[in-house]
Amino acid sequence: MLPDFISVPSTSEKCLSFEVLLPDVVGQCDGENLKSNISKIQKPVMNRGVCPSMCKVCRHPATGYHYDVPSCNGCKTFFRRSILDGRKYSCLKMKKCLSGDDPVDLARRMCRSCRFEKCVDAGMNPSAIQADVKSSDGEILKKEIMMKQRSSYEGLGSPPVLSSFEDKVNEIIDRLTAMEMKIEPLYKEGLPTGYKDSRILEDVINSPMILRYEQIPNLEYCPVIDEFTGKLKVSGAGYIHCCYLASIEYSKMFDFVHKIDLASKLILVKHTTIMCADMMTSFFCYNELKSDKLIHPNGLRCGPPRPRYGDVGAKHQISMQRTLVTVLRNELNRVEYVLLKAIVLCNPAVSGLPESVQEVIGKEREQYVRTLLTYCLLNYGSINGPSRFSALLAIMSVLESQQKNAKDFHLLAKATILKDLERYTRISKLYEQIMES
Repeated sequence: MLPDFISVPSTSEKCLSFEVLLPDVVGQCDGENLKSNISKIQKPVMNRGVCPSMCKVCRHPATGYHYDVPSCNGCKTFFRRSILDGRKYSCLKMKKCLSGDDPVDLARRMCRSCRFEKCVDAGMNPSAIQADVKSSDGEILKKEIMMKQRSSYEGLGSPPVLSSFEDKVNEIIDRLTAMEMKIEPLYKEGLPTGYKDSRILEDVINSPMILRYEQIPNLEYCPVIDEFTGKLKVSGAGYIHCCYLASIEYSKMFDFVHKIDLASKLILVKHTTIMCADMMTSFFCYNELKSDKLIHPNGLRCGPPRPRYGDVGAKHQISMQRTLVTVLRNELNRVEYVLLKAIVLCNPAVSGLPESVQEVIGKEREQYVRTLLTYCLLNYGSINGPSRFSALLAIMSVLESQQKNAKDFHLLAKATILKDLERYTRISKLYEQIMES
């Protein structure tokens, strides 16, 4: 359902900024033009330019193609409501209530179980429903139907009636969501208080994937004692490190990583880790903690303490909030978050990458950009979808600005504010390497 329009930036363009081109295939994205142009991209199995005469479910007059199937408004609404609510029905008459070729008698109550099965067998596409499923039962039912339809098409050895790109969109979203769920425990747990990961960035990239802090080799115990209480001082340093570490481990799950050399991996990770970590922290605060302030999973406030850093630290704390404010303003959902984060990571315009590597990364990024636009069109419509897509991409400029501010503050703090350099660098060598790149 998506035109082939994505333009990958050249190295001369600013990193993470790219131009979305809308050529003749898309036109001006007005409703009628977009619908007609999207139909050019699909390979329809029926002539959508002619209104069908009969509903494939109840065999009464059809009002058009609903969810990829000729159907009436009644059957369309019934299928949509059943999917959104996750309803499952049972038949008391051997599942033969809608057999035959004559129109169903509307004077009698139609068997809901047979009607729903008829909708599924006719090929109604649950992924084409442009509304949020209301329950987990609805999500399960939706996936069951898609799996059933896909397996039936494979058994026939013929191409599915469902839109192949919509299937691809769902696969990409499911894979990115699963990747995110794998790395979340690493960030939420953080390092145990007083411990430090002494590995350098090269060692982290070359090591096998780590998804829990217990798997980190050779953790050092470097406790910081509170001078007033004499007890072990609790800080957010372990969560900062694990957030950066989770972003690096996340990058190892992408297909393109196995196709590029170590030097290119280092360049890419140094440029994208801070932005991915900022997104992860901000979305965690917004989605799980329901907070309008940046907070570590242990409840401590993110950012430098004001007494130690003065006004410079206060300004940096305000600056750190910009990503979270943008997430709050746009009410980012999980699907948009995982897609946007993948786009941020797969950045072929990072300075220093060879052209061959840029091409590999660019191809991977293109599929995530296409998926994000398709998701916006399906969920916000042909009128509001493109503007939502643009608003989400605008978040990347905020991430890039925040990355620059974080690096500037790091260098300023290290050079002028903190006299105890060893105390400052206790977060990790990995953190220092990324900040000073």
